[in-house]
Amino acid sequence: MTVPAVFALSAHATYRCRHSGACCTAGWGIPVEMHLQPTLGLTWLAPDADGACPEYDKPSGLCRIHRAHGEAMLPESCHHFPRRARIDDLGISVSLSLYCPTAAAMLLDAHDPLDIVSNPDAFPASRGYDGLDASGDWPPLLRPDVLFDLDSFAAWERYLVRTLADSPETVASTLARIADTAERLRDWSAESMPLSEWTAHVLAGTPTVAPEAAAQYAPFSRPAAYSRVCALVPGGLNAPTAPDNPDEVWDALIEPGWPRWRPLALRYLAATAFASWTAYQGRGIRAQVAELYVAATVLRAECVRRCASTGAALDRDGLLEAIRMSDLLLVHLVDRDGLMDWIREVDFGG
Repeated sequence: MTVPAVFALSAHATYRCRHSGACCTAGWGIPVEMHLQPTLGLTWLAPDADGACPEYDKPSGLCRIHRAHGEAMLPESCHHFPRRARIDDLGISVSLSLYCPTAAAMLLDAHDPLDIVSNPDAFPASRGYDGLDASGDWPPLLRPDVLFDLDSFAAWERYLVRTLADSPETVASTLARIADTAERLRDWSAESMPLSEWTAHVLAGTPTVAPEAAAQYAPFSRPAAYSRVCALVPGGLNAPTAPDNPDEVWDALIEPGWPRWRPLALRYLAATAFASWTAYQGRGIRAQVAELYVAATVLRAECVRRCASTGAALDRDGLLEAIRMSDLLLVHLVDRDGLMDWIREVDFGG
């Protein structure tokens, strides 16, 4: 049996739980799978009034189930978090939910250039991963009527990660360059050259900032986009609300120090691009680019919300918290189908 390759971001290659307790006190109810119930004597882990799991030992910061029975006896949700996989014929791409403070801190504090690495020790193929399983399916789409080949898609994904992580430019300019590259990729025709050669040629070129390429993403980058994402959170969940006076808060508490934090914000977008399910669900690379615009808009709003609540200028801890809240909204709270329906409008219209 062939062992699949496992891919992860270099910043997360040495990930291990540091027992921050964030996931164990998040207020999430956790189902206990039937085969675990006789041993654990539980069918459901219901959080207490403070949001803590009943099996969370607050003094030690450890899980009683893990301590008594080992990792293999954890409910599936606990066993996999913060890992979030995309499984396809390239292998297993494992991203980490940045709601986890450890994962977010590793991303922000990494000293080496961010890249995609193969088979890191933290993510053995034998572990088993849960997520979007597209193994045996067609590759992602270049545009609604054309499939990528897997090698071309892998090159595009690596380009997104490196471009975002290494950009010296503003978030808007970086995304505009990516939007232009996406349009040039979409111009491929079978009569010109093989798709793999076309992809290598386009990705090796010097992208431009084409206003017309970026303009189509305006619905995903306007302030109202944050409210639209919040409106996609199902009833019963604690959806955030748009901050008051966002421009004033940004200008006073964030903009003066933003050049220091912008590279880290771009690194967050690079993490969003890696192992994205939208590659398969979005019906084209424009949808992937739209997802990046949405993530940038949400992060900006969460930075404002953080600074508005503290009354202090954005700092490293404030940015980390804004990234965590962005991930919570976009990965854990929002209705994924509704988000994809909206994002696909960039190709198919509303």
